[in-house]
Amino acid sequence: MFCALLWLFGSMTSPADAQTSQQETIPAWETELIQRHTNQQDSTRRLAKQYGWPVRKNYSNQRTLQLQGVDTFGQPVYYSLHNSEAAQGTRTQSLYKGGSSGVALSGNSAAVAGRLGLWDGGQVLTTHQEISGSTPGISRVVNKDLSATISDHATHLAGTLVAGGVRAEAKGMDYEAVLSVWDYTNDIAELTAAASTLLVSNHAYGPVVGWVYNPSRPGTDPALKWEWWGNTTISSTEDYLFGFYTNNARDLDRVAYNSPFYLMVRSADNKRSETGPPPNTPYFLKDTNQQSTVARRRNDAYDVIPGEATAKNVLTVGAAEITVNDQQHLTSLETAPYSGWGPTDDGRIKPDLLGMGTNIFSTLGSDNAAYGSNSGTSMASANVAGSLFLWQELYAQKRAKTGTISAVNQFMRAATLRALAIHTADRLYPAIGPDYRQGWGLLNSEAAARVILNPDQAHLILEQTLASAGTFTYQLVAQGNEPLVVTLCWTDPEGTATPVAATSVNSRTPKLVNDLDLRMIDSQGSILPFVLDPSRPDQPATRGDNRFDNVEQVFIERPVPGQAYTLRVTHKARMTYAGQPFSLIVSGLRRSICQLSSTITPAGDTRICAGKPLILQAENGPGMQYEWLRNGAVIPGINRYTYSVTQAGRYAVRLTDANGCTALSNETTVGITQVDSITLQPEKTNLVLLQGAVVTLKAPDIADQRYQWYRDNAPIINANQNRFSVSQPGVYKVQVTQYNCVSWSSERAIRMSVLTATTPDPYPLLTLFPNPVEHVLSIRYLNATTKRVLIDIIDIRGASPQSFTLKPVNGQLNAELPVSDLPPGPYFFQMTDGEIVERRRFVKK
Repeated sequence: MFCALLWLFGSMTSPADAQTSQQETIPAWETELIQRHTNQQDSTRRLAKQYGWPVRKNYSNQRTLQLQGVDTFGQPVYYSLHNSEAAQGTRTQSLYKGGSSGVALSGNSAAVAGRLGLWDGGQVLTTHQEISGSTPGISRVVNKDLSATISDHATHLAGTLVAGGVRAEAKGMDYEAVLSVWDYTNDIAELTAAASTLLVSNHAYGPVVGWVYNPSRPGTDPALKWEWWGNTTISSTEDYLFGFYTNNARDLDRVAYNSPFYLMVRSADNKRSETGPPPNTPYFLKDTNQQSTVARRRNDAYDVIPGEATAKNVLTVGAAEITVNDQQHLTSLETAPYSGWGPTDDGRIKPDLLGMGTNIFSTLGSDNAAYGSNSGTSMASANVAGSLFLWQELYAQKRAKTGTISAVNQFMRAATLRALAIHTADRLYPAIGPDYRQGWGLLNSEAAARVILNPDQAHLILEQTLASAGTFTYQLVAQGNEPLVVTLCWTDPEGTATPVAATSVNSRTPKLVNDLDLRMIDSQGSILPFVLDPSRPDQPATRGDNRFDNVEQVFIERPVPGQAYTLRVTHKARMTYAGQPFSLIVSGLRRSICQLSSTITPAGDTRICAGKPLILQAENGPGMQYEWLRNGAVIPGINRYTYSVTQAGRYAVRLTDANGCTALSNETTVGITQVDSITLQPEKTNLVLLQGAVVTLKAPDIADQRYQWYRDNAPIINANQNRFSVSQPGVYKVQVTQYNCVSWSSERAIRMSVLTATTPDPYPLLTLFPNPVEHVLSIRYLNATTKRVLIDIIDIRGASPQSFTLKPVNGQLNAELPVSDLPPGPYFFQMTDGEIVERRRFVKK
């Protein structure tokens, strides 16, 4: 029994909302963005050829640098992958069939088909046994950039996302989903074009920054293999790209704002594991042979998240290291030693949250059965991205509307999805708020599913639009004796990219465009959200006016039971566009008692019987509204308490009473009966059984079938298997029952025959030779009146593996029977000529 989750949608529209409809022409912003980044790629390739820049550099088996662009100073920019039990740690397993959430998600529903993406360092090995798919030649992974090479990293992340579980420990988050994969070269142009078709994509790469360890440099001294990739023109001590709001970060925010249902998940990089050589040890400047001993920042604390991971509207993911007790509750939560910490230069919280990224077992690209364990924020981001995709699948199942399914109400906005991830994340001490190391905590899919399913009305999801100079208010009542938590999130318009200049290093200029404010108001006044101080990143959160983030949270640890609060959302200064869409998640509301339940008759698993439909029936109550679902999607136009089923599928019914209370039944799985045509073996309808012999009649052995054998229309006691051994004459058949469907087999007539002497030959007109026989049995038979004879070869069980009808010529039959296919052993040759029945024993060598 599930009760309704309250959904509210604002009526105002914005440029972002307008993008949800299909347009015949490509928007100008999209054309400009694609063309600009494509031109940049073309220019980069020309410059690389002109100056001899390598397109790829292999530093080790685990790190490849790839040319991505040119910086402000005309120097090449290289990107690298963020390399280093996921579903269990983030409780994503609770969403699988048999999990604690009571749902059965795998990423395979029609609503989310083709909406999961991955940009990475090459192609995925699509023939790998974990992702090759059940249909020969058709993989569940589609490589979009066929010019790229097979990548272990891309294949590993693809497995983390969609591996089917051939090896259980490698099972992906969305183990039956279809994944589209692009090489990250020219990624912004590609994702701009694909944004309208995707819900979630994973991006585990970024610019090469700060200290880089290059084991491929000559020599054996590890201290002499370090490179410094910072731009010394901008800063002589630190790499300015850490925390920097780049042109690319701005462009990603633009894509996100104009594609409101698309969420990009990015890894936080692993720079805290690369801290440079010992002090005063020479190192190299980038990939040159120029050396230096100038002291540089060691990347081992705060502000070490670079590049596009600093965008406002992406979900940036770090890697967690956890311990749990026997009940799988967290007892410790830390960031992995390599995982990047925030803040961004302008003070925003990054990473947003953590996923599982250490020793993740998944697929590799070296062969179709290759596996390996990798660690890194790459793995953590894939863990999170795959989990969020399942949340959208669950949401779509619950939000489907009769006959009017659309993108607006079928999926969560990306801001709602991001808010839900932050709202339900695990923190050891949630009342103290977020920090710049862990963000808002460890992803928790089980908690997110509880919010979506909302069986007791304790949660609220609101999607609204705040008008310019407007105020949004909503009245809440607390359950009490548990926290009351409100999380606000919005997809902000793109900000102004930070200028590349020495004066811009660690610039605190805010990147928020529309600065929304969340307040909770009770009789004592306003309760403010969490806020962190970027100038003191190691200090815990306080309560105040958050001027940095496009996510805010108010956490009331001990509300009084029944206490009323006013939720208020406003904004500062002038608003860009006429309105700003925003999302709210609330937990800790006073429970609503819903007594409504829903069941289906017949329940459980059943079958459609041959020749007639199956009638499913729900409770028939006055004023009740009915929605029938097949495979999680609403069947349009069916609003009766009965439904006539004519095709296989998983069926459920959602009931809504006059008070708005809703209950969803358990699913009844309906299959097509397999008992409409029962064929018995052996196929011969009339069998002659020799005295003392036994013949076995056999029906198909199919799961969920029940059998009852009959002789001469009377049931045979204890004859209830798919096979029955017959040793006496009669007419036999079997009744087969599958669920509520009944079918009968054809009949088999068994008659007995008393064997006459086989040697010496009592009837000289019939001759067989040779005996024993190996290949061909020769027959000679003389009878002037015969017209036709029936020949049976009978084994010692009484079965007749071979039968022949032969016509003599002028009363004489000369024939040769091939017996090569018979297994060695004794047989009987039986000839029937009218009333004459003659048998001979022979041996097959």
